[in-house]
Amino acid sequence: MSTVKEQLIEKLIEDDENSQCKITIVGTGAVGMACAISILLKDLADELALVDVALDKLKGEMMDLQHGSLFFSTSKITSGKDYSVSANSRIVIVTAGARQQEGETRLALVQRNVAIMKSIIPAIVHYSPDCKILVVSNPGIIWNKRRTLSQYPLCLGAEWCLRCCEN
Repeated sequence: MSTVKEQLIEKLIEDDENSQCKITIVGTGAVGMACAISILLKDLADELALVDVALDKLKGEMMDLQHGSLFFSTSKITSGKDYSVSANSRIVIVTAGARQQEGETRLALVQRNVAIMKSIIPAIVHYSPDCKILVVSNPGIIWNKRRTLSQYPLCLGAEWCLRCCEN
C-alpha cells in the first residue's frame, strides 16, 4: 500500500520513449537559431534537438534556450555534436554550411558546402530514416546535389524560395 504522498506524486500518464514530433536543427548559426526559436514559440514540436560541430557555440545556444524554456511548451530540448541526438526526428532542418570567403567564387562555395553535406546527410538518414530534410543553403544550387545523397523528400534551398517569392 502506498502512502498518500506517493499517491499524490504518482505519474498520471506513462512517459513516451519516442516523441510524437521531434525536430532537429543541424547548425546553430543565426539561421539555425532563428529556426529553433520560431519552432519553440509556435509550439511546433514536443522535442527539439540541436546538432553542431562547434561545441562552445552549441553549449551557449543551448543554455540560452534552456533559460528561456519557461516560456515554451516544448518539453525536451537536447543538443550534441553526435547525430545520435537527432534519432527519430520527423523533420531535420540543415542550416550548417560554410560562408563565402572574400574573393571566393560561388562555385567554389558550392563545392565546399557539398563536401559538408556529404558528411551530414548520411548521419541524419542513419538516425532518422523516415524524416523529411529541409536544407537552408546559399547558394541554393546545393539542394539539387543533396538529392543524390539520399532518397528523402522536401529539400528546397533559399534561392528556390526567393525565386518563388519573386514570381
